Amino acid sequence: MVKDMGQRVLILSVRGEQRNSDELAVIRTSLEKHTNGCILYDDMNLAPGPQELDTAAYFLRQCKADFVLAYGSRQTFNAARVMALLATNDVFAEDLPQATFPLKKAPLPVACVPVGPSMGEEASASFTLFNPETHSTFSASDYRLFPAMVFVDPNISLPTPMSEITRAGVAIMAAAVETMLARKANEISTAMALRALELAARNVITLAQEPANNSARFNLCLASLMAGMAHSNSRLGLCYSIAEATYHLTGLDFFMSMAIMLPHVMEYNLTTSAGKYVQIARALEEDIQDITVIEAAIKAVEGVRKVYLELKIPQRLSDFEVKKSDLPSIAEMAYMMPLSRNTPRDMDRNEIETVLIAAY
Repeated sequence: MVKDMGQRVLILSVRGEQRNSDELAVIRTSLEKHTNGCILYDDMNLAPGPQELDTAAYFLRQCKADFVLAYGSRQTFNAARVMALLATNDVFAEDLPQATFPLKKAPLPVACVPVGPSMGEEASASFTLFNPETHSTFSASDYRLFPAMVFVDPNISLPTPMSEITRAGVAIMAAAVETMLARKANEISTAMALRALELAARNVITLAQEPANNSARFNLCLASLMAGMAHSNSRLGLCYSIAEATYHLTGLDFFMSMAIMLPHVMEYNLTTSAGKYVQIARALEEDIQDITVIEAAIKAVEGVRKVYLELKIPQRLSDFEVKKSDLPSIAEMAYMMPLSRNTPRDMDRNEIETVLIAAY
């Protein structure tokens, strides 16, 4: 399938997201057989900065690759999109915040191969760039960055630790709920997000109890893909912005941060989107008969927490190495991200900090 879109392939795999080296070797051998060349680039660490991305894009141009296959999770997919864009346009990564989007030249085509559920980042057309020198983030989206192909094989995720699968599962739930609550949500994105929420909530618990259950593993990977297709259209919001800021400023796992923040963001926005919360409660199989809409909305938040309790997921930032003194900086960075405004309720940085304090 790849040979119909490119003849010289660069496989990108960010360190820290490399899983199942045997499967990667099979993919590489197959690409070498059916194309005119294939090279593996795995010199980048997690959350690569502008210089690392510029180096990778330069390598991409020098080896004359015309197709990028991203094998990993969210950081790998994010880096692949940035590299594909830089490789065809005369711009450096640190100049992207000042560039006019969309850039003139289309990026190289990208295919994504998730090594496990990844909250739908494999289906996204957006990227986030973190500059460690200025401690600032930049996000952008370009429809031309949608992947040319996504290959989902739950068997690839077999060597992935179950704790990582669980974190990804609850992050899918967070992404699905946030997609529904987004200001840019529509009927199609909401329907897909609801289905993703159902699949994630049911199957992450099953998989935690039965790690060898391949059906549950497939359904969780499917939930990730559907969540990505949904939030690619309606975009994510405050949970995502806070998780991104928390990850870069404290090192807390991104998926875990998404999970911790979800119930608190839901509580803050409860009165503005009660009708959608009723749908969320139903998706989580909560009994909402003969109660008011507000009571049903509260049940939606309780339903999320029940899943966390079942999975023994920590629900406080203080359970990790996050200091209370970090919260203002996290709130500031989250507020500066445009996605923080894609929520049903207007919020300033002080209100974001209030949500963080509640989650602490």
